[in-house]
Amino acid sequence: MSRTAVFGLFSGALVLSAVLGPSVGRAIDNHGGRGVLTLSNLVLAAGLVLLGTAQGFVTVAVAWAVLGVGMAMGLYDPAFATLTGLYGRAARGPITGITLIAGFVSTVGWPLSAFLDAQFGWRWACFISALHILIGLPLNRLLIPRAPPPARAPEMAAESLRAPRGAMVILAFVFAATWFVTGAMAAPVLRRLSRPPPWSDRRRSRRGSSNSGRCVGCIRWCRRVWPLSSIRSGQ
Repeated sequence: MSRTAVFGLFSGALVLSAVLGPSVGRAIDNHGGRGVLTLSNLVLAAGLVLLGTAQGFVTVAVAWAVLGVGMAMGLYDPAFATLTGLYGRAARGPITGITLIAGFVSTVGWPLSAFLDAQFGWRWACFISALHILIGLPLNRLLIPRAPPPARAPEMAAESLRAPRGAMVILAFVFAATWFVTGAMAAPVLRRLSRPPPWSDRRRSRRGSSNSGRCVGCIRWCRRVWPLSSIRSGQ
């Protein structure tokens, strides 16, 4: 398969994940995130197994579609929604802690993935990654508390603030602009993938370390700052 086809299927998985996001959010609001995150381990592992056994464009497309469903259920956003449902306004600390730990995924994951690919091939790298994801299934099932019953509409109306006009459009623009800049920064890495693997792996690892450093700063200095104020200072 061409590189264009691979990146196109990956982009399609991201779009599918975005389309399914609201439905996953409603499920977390109504039933809590423990079941959703537990199921995401199975879906993501199944997608990796399908990808490892794929033999052509159609099977690769199916694998990425399954992975897109799993990403909608098991990445940052569902985890953050779960914490918000459990802890409300006090969820900022746990969310920052998860981001801090997950930032090291790039630091460890990229070199480890490159090692597995070099030693066993990309198919076995997918299988081993699927096994690794399944380890998280009992952790999600046993360690995440049961969600409290959903708040009644009058209680939610009393506690919530009126959203600014056009808030969703503004948020959509901010997130799109942020990822546009991130993608532009990552483009040189893609152009240099022809260099020896250790070079590109080190670049990716440093990005994870810098993300974790940012979270340490947030834990240290931003815990008493209103979230919008910290966002404006970061911009």
